[in-house]
Amino acid sequence: MVNLLITMRCNRACSYCFAKEKLHTYSTNNTATEISIENLEKVLQFLQKSNCDTLQLAGGEPTIHPKFKQILLTLLKQKITVNLLTNALWNPELNTLFDQISPDTLGFLLNIDNPKLYTNQEHKKLEENLTFLSKRGNVTLSFNLFEKEPDYSYIFDLITKYGFKNLRLSFSMPVNFQGKTNSHLKIKDYKAAAKHVMDFVHKAEHLGATVGMDNAVPICMFTPEELSELMVKEVVAPSRNFICYPAIDIGPDLSVWRCFGTSKLFNKKLDDFNSLKEMFDYYQRVSRLYQFKFFPLTECDKCEHAKKERCQGGCIGFAEAKCEELGISVSEPSDKELLQMKPKLSNQVSIRRYSLPEETTTINFHDGCEIRIPASIAELIAFFNGKTTIFQALNTKISGNPQPRQTDELDELMVELSSREVLPIIRQLMEKQAIISNETNPKLQLINANHK
Repeated sequence: MVNLLITMRCNRACSYCFAKEKLHTYSTNNTATEISIENLEKVLQFLQKSNCDTLQLAGGEPTIHPKFKQILLTLLKQKITVNLLTNALWNPELNTLFDQISPDTLGFLLNIDNPKLYTNQEHKKLEENLTFLSKRGNVTLSFNLFEKEPDYSYIFDLITKYGFKNLRLSFSMPVNFQGKTNSHLKIKDYKAAAKHVMDFVHKAEHLGATVGMDNAVPICMFTPEELSELMVKEVVAPSRNFICYPAIDIGPDLSVWRCFGTSKLFNKKLDDFNSLKEMFDYYQRVSRLYQFKFFPLTECDKCEHAKKERCQGGCIGFAEAKCEELGISVSEPSDKELLQMKPKLSNQVSIRRYSLPEETTTINFHDGCEIRIPASIAELIAFFNGKTTIFQALNTKISGNPQPRQTDELDELMVELSSREVLPIIRQLMEKQAIISNETNPKLQLINANHK
């Protein structure tokens, strides 16, 4: 799911807000905080090119955008299914518009705070909007867990009063900005919080509501019995809650980042990508610079779930914080740096070629797994001996000359050709440990790092 942040302003100031870093960045860097109609059209063109017809509309608070109605109608006319992430404090006049839109086309994810945090005017607006939504389907209430002793009783009061049946439970992700941090539960306190998760699920079940947890948490925070119950009830899922996959955010100025929890890392522009798949693949790749390499808990280093890459130990934001604590700067090697790497094929894999029904090449792991690769990549890997750089191997493959011609023009051409075809695949093979290298460049060590 892609999150389009149409405004980086908000009419609330929640202490646990995981958008704080971006809200601060946009407000202080003289960056446009509202998406323009022109930029909206660019996003739509990108989505259409990517065959994507669903979108989460977010912010900040999306409904305070001065052209919110126009934006929503533009999306609907393009047959985009929208899920609106909102605090439900919109002008109630918008309900006339919402009432004309099918719940199959427009859903709501509501982040409602404790009632004691609202003014009387906000209470009135909130009650009017929730009453309207109680007559619709496709509405989810969200609760963010960020305290050791959370008070979520009001969530169940809302369920009883308005009849909502879908709940989202989230742990507030750690976000650091300007030497400050949002309110969030420390990773060491997650095990103690398991009892609140179970209580929340049981209370919801008693009222006929279902719960889904949407962020990465350590497997070990739950007992085997708790974990079994949560998985049977589909509160948690291994592919969603123990390994975190990119949740792409697109900002008003068409900046792109992986998610709010890692919003300081690997920021790009929409124009840097040709499709959502290319974007997802990029952020999946750079995530591996942290995933399964830096763990926030010391017990993760000996955990079988971590070694077998079944659990990353919670939000990558905790891994980022661990790197900062250790004084480690993590960044992806550039294409030029990667071209100077001297790789070799791991002794844990072998290359196999098939001729029927067509020419096929695979890299086979000793555990039985295999990866299909283009024949051209297989030809290149044949030159990888731990002594030859990727640049030299490419030069030999293309020109037949084992000695690279050291000209600026050729170097630029090689980088261009490699970045388009070769290096993305090489990076993937390195992540899978199919290709290894003993490098002195810290960036190249990181991308090929293994568990200790």
